[in-house]
Amino acid sequence: MEKIMLSDIFTDEAMHRPIFEEPSDASVREDPWSGPQGFMIGGMSLPTLNELSQQYFDAAHLLIESIKNQAWEDYKLVNPALFLYRHALELMVKSLIGKVKTHDLSKLADELNSLAVTKGGAAAPSWIIKRLKEIALIDPGATAFRYAENYNNKQKRDIPVDGEIYINLNHLQRAMLTLYTALSGNLPPIAEMHPLQFPLSDT
Repeated sequence: MEKIMLSDIFTDEAMHRPIFEEPSDASVREDPWSGPQGFMIGGMSLPTLNELSQQYFDAAHLLIESIKNQAWEDYKLVNPALFLYRHALELMVKSLIGKVKTHDLSKLADELNSLAVTKGGAAAPSWIIKRLKEIALIDPGATAFRYAENYNNKQKRDIPVDGEIYINLNHLQRAMLTLYTALSGNLPPIAEMHPLQFPLSDT
């Protein structure tokens, strides 16, 4: 393998060309596969909460698949994968109940349950609420998976995630796909385009 030189990394373009540019003819393409590859944000490209949730879910799925395909070691992608799944769920719940100024997944689960009772006359399936609250127990305010700590309101300081907790990769992926499908009402496109290969057991 050819050695990468610092001069290959610290190019004038890499250091000085703006990352966020005005769209131009150079960014026009017929479809996502023909190129040029790039992102459009803002304006007509603003996603709905549902679409934004889907982006985070897809990204989490791709990280898990990269681990299963042995492209990356599992321990190197723990927090990004968990945060992406958690944020996808938070956004999906908010797309159902409306924008609520909280990251507390337990409160959002209660709001979702109340909405189900109000609009449907019955509580949301108990396993959905239980699963959301299980995640909230570890990461109530969307900081544990980002910073490995939670803010404690009583002590007015950050507290590291308590104890040691094991998460089985296959079970995580299957559980998140099941929960996300239930909340969105559809099988996520990522799972349709890239069918998941699950073992008979999640162990």
